Amino acid sequence: MPFVTFLLVGSLSAESDQDVRFNRDIRSILSDKCYACHGPDRNARKADLRLDIESEAKADRDGYSVIDVDDPSKSELLVRILTADEDDKMPPVSSGKALTEEEVERLQRWVESGAEWEGHWAYLPPRKAPLPEVRNLDWRRSPIDRFIGARLEAERLEPSKRADRRTLIRRVYLDLTGLPPSVDEVDRFLKDRDRFAFDHVVDQLLASPHFGERMAVHWLDLVRYADTVGYHGDQPYSVWPYRDYVIEAFNRNMPFDQFTREQLAGDMIPGATRDQKVASGYNRLHMITAEGGAQDKEYLAKYAADRVRTTSSVWLGSTMGCAECHDHKFDPFTTKDFYQFAAFFSDLKERGFYGGNRWEPQLPLPTVGQAAKLTALESEVALLESTLITSTESLVNAQLAWEAHLRSEDEAGRLLWEPVRPTEADSSQGATLRLLADDSILVTGENPENDTYQVTLSPGRDRVTGIRLEALTHPSLDGESLSRGGGNFVLTDVKVERVAAGDDAGQVVKIASARADFSQGGFDISNAIDANEKSGWAVDGANRKESRRAVFTFSSAVGLGQDDRLRVTLSHGSSKQRHNMGRFRLSVISIEKPGLEEIGVPSEVYRTVQTAFGDRDETQQAALTQYYRDRTPLLDETRQLLATATTSRDRLKNEIPTMLVSQSVEPRVMRVLARGNWMDDSGEVVQASYPGFLADESDPDEVPSRLDLANWMTSSGNPLTARTFVNRLWKLYFGTGLSKVLDDVGSQGEWPTHPELLDWLAVEFMESGWDMKHMVKLLVSSQTYAQRSVASDYLKEKDPFNRLYARQTAFRLDAEVIRDVALSVSGLRVDTLGGESVKPYQPAGYYSQLNFPKREYQADRGSSQYRRGLYTHWQRTFLHPSLKAFDAPSREECTAERTRSNTPLQSLALLNDPTYVEAARVFADRIMDCPKESVADRVSWAFEEAVCRPPKSSEKRILSELYQASLNRFNDDEDSTEALLNVGEILEGREEHRGERAAWTMVSRAILNLHELITRY
Repeated sequence: MPFVTFLLVGSLSAESDQDVRFNRDIRSILSDKCYACHGPDRNARKADLRLDIESEAKADRDGYSVIDVDDPSKSELLVRILTADEDDKMPPVSSGKALTEEEVERLQRWVESGAEWEGHWAYLPPRKAPLPEVRNLDWRRSPIDRFIGARLEAERLEPSKRADRRTLIRRVYLDLTGLPPSVDEVDRFLKDRDRFAFDHVVDQLLASPHFGERMAVHWLDLVRYADTVGYHGDQPYSVWPYRDYVIEAFNRNMPFDQFTREQLAGDMIPGATRDQKVASGYNRLHMITAEGGAQDKEYLAKYAADRVRTTSSVWLGSTMGCAECHDHKFDPFTTKDFYQFAAFFSDLKERGFYGGNRWEPQLPLPTVGQAAKLTALESEVALLESTLITSTESLVNAQLAWEAHLRSEDEAGRLLWEPVRPTEADSSQGATLRLLADDSILVTGENPENDTYQVTLSPGRDRVTGIRLEALTHPSLDGESLSRGGGNFVLTDVKVERVAAGDDAGQVVKIASARADFSQGGFDISNAIDANEKSGWAVDGANRKESRRAVFTFSSAVGLGQDDRLRVTLSHGSSKQRHNMGRFRLSVISIEKPGLEEIGVPSEVYRTVQTAFGDRDETQQAALTQYYRDRTPLLDETRQLLATATTSRDRLKNEIPTMLVSQSVEPRVMRVLARGNWMDDSGEVVQASYPGFLADESDPDEVPSRLDLANWMTSSGNPLTARTFVNRLWKLYFGTGLSKVLDDVGSQGEWPTHPELLDWLAVEFMESGWDMKHMVKLLVSSQTYAQRSVASDYLKEKDPFNRLYARQTAFRLDAEVIRDVALSVSGLRVDTLGGESVKPYQPAGYYSQLNFPKREYQADRGSSQYRRGLYTHWQRTFLHPSLKAFDAPSREECTAERTRSNTPLQSLALLNDPTYVEAARVFADRIMDCPKESVADRVSWAFEEAVCRPPKSSEKRILSELYQASLNRFNDDEDSTEALLNVGEILEGREEHRGERAAWTMVSRAILNLHELITRY
């Protein structure tokens, strides 16, 4: 606990002049000043002494005790802090820690009073204390008020008066929906004199779909939801359905234990629904890398550690991440606990490195209409594919005729296909050329700049009209190969020579034309015969089909005599190291009769045609039949229909949203990593288990699963989850948690200001069936909640940070809510619930540093531009600047509490961000259309629309003067008028009275920049 806060709470405590309590007054001192050397971390422990365990602190140590309850004056603890010289004084000077006089006095009083010990408050089962008695009759209605009121009475403090009704309704609207009430809603509440009028408003807001949106903002901070992967290229991935699931869960008031179960293990629930699978995407919201060169093992370790940090923070309010490299220095989490906790998630199907940005596993989420259309298209594709493979008499006869035609052409010498095989001389420049069974050549080793092949034709084959080249795939050349660059094939020159028998000198054969069935963008096959090293034919190994063919036709047929040779030289002069040869097949061809395919037929097809029907095996016959049917004109119409249906199906699949989800597979081995070193495999292999000091000894012997972990999170054996959640709820509605540090209820956290109240709320939450709306209503329906937020001078002095809750707390709204308020006041807000994230206006060039790929931000058009801030595209490394200005987190890590800064940049954003300028301009149109005539009346109307109250006379005067000064300016400055009125997308407006419209826009800008507008009181 920070020292200032400790003094504050101590000075306010009704028990401050009574006995010192270990949890409230002593534990924080020992944790801050002593545990680093005498705490849970066995590797950092000095003198074999633990001050976090009572038995060790009070044990006999060969004639003395650190804490001597029989003779406190002999306690080594007091000796070391009171009378020891500098060498023996504790804490040592080298630690950088020092006890204050008050801390010394507290320790002394505690030891002298018997050093009564208490277990850490957060690790003890919560219990419902009897409700305190209070004298104030108005504070007996709610259990919350009784706890708060009793403390105030003990401190001789009076609670603040109830807030005025305008303030109260605006407060509860902002707290429960993140939106301001309309003037009509305010008026209706002001006129409703029913004693339960406010309760009715609360019920109405809890039933609003906007309640889920408001609650989701804080939950998404916790689970580090974003629309991009964060690492390196920070590419987008589809997880927005999870955000919609969270909104819907809060709106449906899903019990928190079910909410927990579905997120941690929705995919493992028997008969898991689509929504439960979407919920399991929680486990996949961490940052992911697609950076080339990233190591799978390293990033799997990173992802595992991230899940431990996040899950323990979200549900346990604990900093388990501190135990990744060593035992926790302040709390009883061990390094083994850390990796056993990580093992719960070792069954997730995932990779460390996601090459090609292929995030998986993905769950398609079609709408009803999309699902029906997809089913129809799948059926159509299946029917057409069946037609293509179904034998008919006409097809069989046509294939037999085609085979006979090929054989006759070959026998007449008009068809030649001769594969080229490498010789010893062909393997050069460090490359190894290996001939495969299908006459293809696999290249390994260094990539040669040139490779030469020579062929002597078979007897009777003496005329060659061209050469044929096939670039092929191979398992060793897949997209993740680092040694061969993914099987790229780059060709920059082709040279063919006729070499006479007995002579090595060659006569160049002129190539007249070149064709290919594929060229990678920017590379033309014809360039591969011009010896230009900057161009050529390229095939991308990562995106290649099984075969890409090219044919080079000679200007005239080449005749070869007996023992003459044809020499072919291929060049690969690419300047890029990862461009290479991969696997290929080279053939010489002879085609003299029109009608045959210019690039010939594959060698295996040729061999099968030459084989008698009875001598063919099933594989050969099937391949030949497939080759024929892929090309016969008899099936042209069917193939075209299939291509159209397939294209429609694939286009529809691309339009169907997906969600990155959890999928359970065989768990991978999880071991303790020494100092968190992912390369060290010497650590103990561990299995999934709950933190040792929290585990139930009666737990079964079988290894628990993620589903077991989810159930344990909300079980009676876990004292942390309920306390953590209700403490965060308290912070939402009162400004500060009952225990201030929202992500650490451990020793470095804070003793609750009202521990009995926190426990009462935790038990009430569990006993209510984990009813989240019940707890929210309980909090906001209290007198404590309804107090004024303005503090008297006495309260400012007595309780400057409002930890006794003798008043409400005023605080600046969250970034998303500030935007929502402006859109609401202007009338621009679009209330579409859920859907893909949207992109509001953003400064040009903001994404200029994003790479892999380079991106240019495109703001959305139409209604998407005016969606609530909750739906803004969340780019982790380049968060939307307006959100960032108002302290929204990047969500690279779990965020339990946002900071609240106050900077000039925020005023500049409110004045100049196109969202706010456009909102002011549209609000100006509303002002001009309001049923008021005078400037003063219009100012009053606008002010009340924005902040839910009439303006003071001074406020009305200032804004009226601003209007008149602005009108004079814009009537004389047409360029400035045009510049102001052309901001944003909605440009339709009055062509007349443009100076007046601009002047009211300036008034609107001032109102939207009011501190009161962005503050919840």
